[in-house]
Amino acid sequence: MSFQAKLIITAMALVNGLFVMELLRRRKLSESYTLLWFFVIGAVIFFTWAEQFLFSLTGFFGAITPVSTLTLLSLLFILVMLIFFSMKIYKMERRIKELVQRFALDNAKRNHRITP
Repeated sequence: MSFQAKLIITAMALVNGLFVMELLRRRKLSESYTLLWFFVIGAVIFFTWAEQFLFSLTGFFGAITPVSTLTLLSLLFILVMLIFFSMKIYKMERRIKELVQRFALDNAKRNHRITP
């Protein structure tokens, strides 16, 4: 990878880091997700500048070019994030169902008491 490409990727990652910090400041992103995104940004910068490590991973995965390895790692990250958010959605779905049921029971009890 050329030096210019490394600089552009690093600059884009740092701008993304500033964006994540701004989302945290505006309370649109939690601290735990901020840490996750900083880990991802750090990994992107690391893989951009650590060519020997990337070539080692390319050999380990049996890929032909380092770009293939980066694509594979990106796909793996996206799949992990999809599973993570699916679990979060399921958990919230259960909580909403419980709250709606509790609200309906409380509402039914209240209405029952009011009308004899």
